[in-house]
Amino acid sequence: MVQEQEQRILGYFIDEANDHLNTIEQGLVNLQDTLADAEMINAVFRAAHSVKGGAAMLGFDSIQQTSHRLEDYFKLLKENSTIQVDRKLETLLLQVFDTLQELIRHLETSLSLPEQVVDNLMAKTEPVFAELNQHLELLVQQAKESDRHSNASPTNESIRNDLLPVFQNQVMQKLREMLQLFKQPETPQSRQQLQECCQQLSQLGNQLQLPSWSKVCETASEAIANQDNNYRTLAPVVIKDLKQSQELVLAGRIAEVSTTQQLQALSTKNVHN
Repeated sequence: MVQEQEQRILGYFIDEANDHLNTIEQGLVNLQDTLADAEMINAVFRAAHSVKGGAAMLGFDSIQQTSHRLEDYFKLLKENSTIQVDRKLETLLLQVFDTLQELIRHLETSLSLPEQVVDNLMAKTEPVFAELNQHLELLVQQAKESDRHSNASPTNESIRNDLLPVFQNQVMQKLREMLQLFKQPETPQSRQQLQECCQQLSQLGNQLQLPSWSKVCETASEAIANQDNNYRTLAPVVIKDLKQSQELVLAGRIAEVSTTQQLQALSTKNVHN
């Protein structure tokens, strides 16, 4: 009676394991699509988890170990869904799957897992585990680097809220410095200092991914460099344009930041010979 009950339980495990194997195989056939489908990757993860639990209950350590590895791999893929699946990843995962499938088929055929069979299969699969761990680590790192690059290069200009005070304070400091320089006599040195202020403000825009702000600062620097423009003409236009552009950035209206026609005219005005 006990033996019949054990065989019945084993039969239930094998039937369920085969269903789970089908789910896992479907997920591996189109792995990139699987990663893009939260429901599918969760189903594959649960399938590996279920096989692991059943094998642990019945004492099949090799099946438990192999399904546990697959479960860990699927968990990692779930948490890093932007991974770019390559042929090597697919091949290695399928090799682990083949080992699991072969163990279960052998169990289904003979209702046992002889030690020699297990040792041979696991000896072939251990190097696959090691290579898969290393390759997944590389792919995860590449995905993170790609995500960082993507986040650092937005298609639309933006600025993080925590950086707004930095932008505001540094711009105001430079504007006060420029006002004082405009009040001084016109000399090559003071003109150079004014240009440096504009260049520093442009660099700030580059750091914060604000190209339109940087463009205004560069145009202001060109206007200051033009010897044909005196400080009395330059000061109101340059300070006003920079201040208005700063206010637009702080208000979140970055798309409206642009060089005015008046400042553009000063930057392109011909120098008298």
